[in-house]
Amino acid sequence: MAWLTLVRHGESQWNLEQRFTGWADVELTPRGIEQMRSAGEALRRQGIELDVAYSSALTRCIRSLWVLLETLGCVWVPQRIDWRLNERHYGALTGCLKTQAEAEFGAAAVQRWRRTYDAQPPALDAASAEYVKLDRRYAGLAAGRIPSSESLRQTVARVSEAWQDSIVPALRMGQSVVIVAHGNSLRALTKLIEGLSDAEIAQVEIGNGEPCIYELDATLKVRGKCILTQATRSASDIL
Repeated sequence: MAWLTLVRHGESQWNLEQRFTGWADVELTPRGIEQMRSAGEALRRQGIELDVAYSSALTRCIRSLWVLLETLGCVWVPQRIDWRLNERHYGALTGCLKTQAEAEFGAAAVQRWRRTYDAQPPALDAASAEYVKLDRRYAGLAAGRIPSSESLRQTVARVSEAWQDSIVPALRMGQSVVIVAHGNSLRALTKLIEGLSDAEIAQVEIGNGEPCIYELDATLKVRGKCILTQATRSASDIL
């Protein structure tokens, strides 16, 4: 048996402003920090003990993980930063207000990019590229590995590599794992863990700072799942 906890990072400044964030490296709001403290307290009340922690390479996730581990009193837990857990790359939408994107591209197109499994936004352009820092955290990656925009399908393929290469081996050792990532990279993990269809996963909503706890058997099949919501912080049985 193994335990896997997924947590979306706390509210970021661009979440607050309703901007497409993607690979832009923005900070948490004070509310976002408090959401992660609350998530840590909820996990502590559930008796969750961690062996290893994963995060994307983006600051809002790393800082969220730090707050979570500090609240749980286990900052010593090994932390693995993996760019493959980054948010979906929103290309030319990066930095746009949701209303601005709808005015420029049309509401139907924006909705399709957001909610259709295979739809890919326009590639990064000069304006949106100003927000995406391809710095040392991506050193050594071949140019073709770094996207200029992604569909949800492409995001799932990228996240699947991290899942198979690193996370699955830890779970098979019986380790208790936490992953702090983003709305779309966590959708990707949810699809992989639960075997959801393309249509089902495109409709999944994941709240900031709301832990989702899986109990997995030796073959990594789901035995149980609960979500600790912001509203109630109570276990809600889904499976």
